[in-house]
Amino acid sequence: MWGFLCILGGVYSVRILPVLGALSLILAASQASAQAFSYTFDTTNQGWRRADFSPTTMVLTDLGPATWNSGGFIDADDFSGYAFHVSPLLTGNYAGATSISFDHSTQVTGTLLPFLVLTNGSEAIYREEAPTGGGAYAHYNYSLTDNTGWKYGNGVNFRNATQADMANVLAGLTRIGISADIASGVDYTRVDNVTVVPEPASMVALGLGLAAMLRRRSQKAN
Repeated sequence: MWGFLCILGGVYSVRILPVLGALSLILAASQASAQAFSYTFDTTNQGWRRADFSPTTMVLTDLGPATWNSGGFIDADDFSGYAFHVSPLLTGNYAGATSISFDHSTQVTGTLLPFLVLTNGSEAIYREEAPTGGGAYAHYNYSLTDNTGWKYGNGVNFRNATQADMANVLAGLTRIGISADIASGVDYTRVDNVTVVPEPASMVALGLGLAAMLRRRSQKAN
């Protein structure tokens, strides 16, 4: 009986443990991939909101749901002093994100002002842009691994962002804000395809782990 149990245990180790190892890698990869998201607004506003932005305090004040357009985007006229569209509340853990991108259109030409704001509730990193207007979509893609061009503010200090500033904000990220107020007076803006891309290391690790497991099993079979 003991010998039978030892053989059964050996079969368990050979057959099951590699599978458990692969499942562990898949779980780790899926957790890392949770840092990714994509808002396409195909059928709803996906929880996005309207907000008023204060460039002196870096606070985004919620003003209610964003308007969803059946064309598959969110849009707005100039609805507040400094109108912004903002994401649903996020729960942080975006320190591994590598980039953020979105499509944006405006009717008017803007001046260089905060355009994209990422905040953890007490501090923010942001990008300034002066959109050219005309009504057509422009695609914006910003690296989150290179601090060049990023600004930092916490209501007291304002300066060029460091990589540490970016990591701190992304680790506790609660809101993403995109300007809906490009110039003084009447304006109309659209936002679509907001995407954050996670770091790829988890997927590389998964592939390498599975390859190693298959190689070991092949060697045993030979």
